[in-house]
Amino acid sequence: MTEEDQENQAVEAVRMRIEAGEYLDSMLGVPGEGLEGGGAFRHVSDGQLARIHGRREPDFRTLREAGRIPSLPPLEPAAVDAVEACEAAIGRPLPRLLRRCYLELGDGGFGPGYGLVPIAELAPSYLAGWPKWWPTEARNLLQICHWGCGIASFVDLDGPLDVMWAVDPNPAPEDDLGVAVFREDMTLTSWLLLWTESRLHQPWLLQDPVTGKWRGATNADWDEPE
Repeated sequence: MTEEDQENQAVEAVRMRIEAGEYLDSMLGVPGEGLEGGGAFRHVSDGQLARIHGRREPDFRTLREAGRIPSLPPLEPAAVDAVEACEAAIGRPLPRLLRRCYLELGDGGFGPGYGLVPIAELAPSYLAGWPKWWPTEARNLLQICHWGCGIASFVDLDGPLDVMWAVDPNPAPEDDLGVAVFREDMTLTSWLLLWTESRLHQPWLLQDPVTGKWRGATNADWDEPE
């Protein structure tokens, strides 16, 4: 399969999520329903509480089919002018797949974590620069996704493979903050495909129990029993 074929596969897989109204990792239940027991909740516009459901939850599909988790609203793609303005501001074209996501699927708001950021947020974040403690090889990263708690995902603009990077500052030692920024073993294409398959985990910085070195977690680390 060619690189272009893989990109097409990723676009279509994400498109299916969007058309199904399931394009974020967390979705709200029907306000006022299913509030018993623990869990996470959010107030909606009318003041009622709604339970927050994750797409990985065992009963997610059953609740969706029963109408207990409404579909997310339709998305509108970004305008061509907005994408071109972003590219002009950062001085280089967006990765082809990322550009297609904005122009063909939606102006952010879909995907891992809190979803891709809106096109208008890309250039200001990139042009603001990065903290001095970031490693040199991470100075051409474009932040595309927030996960909360300072954790974020980036795509490398410096190479042809659209390699993904991440930052997780939470466990990083104060005297070695640079370890909080790490390359992930995936491209933008595989990152999106893993997400559509519910196999993408939030970036997580950990200290390897064998080597003692700090690194990004792999799926195997997430799957290990506590």
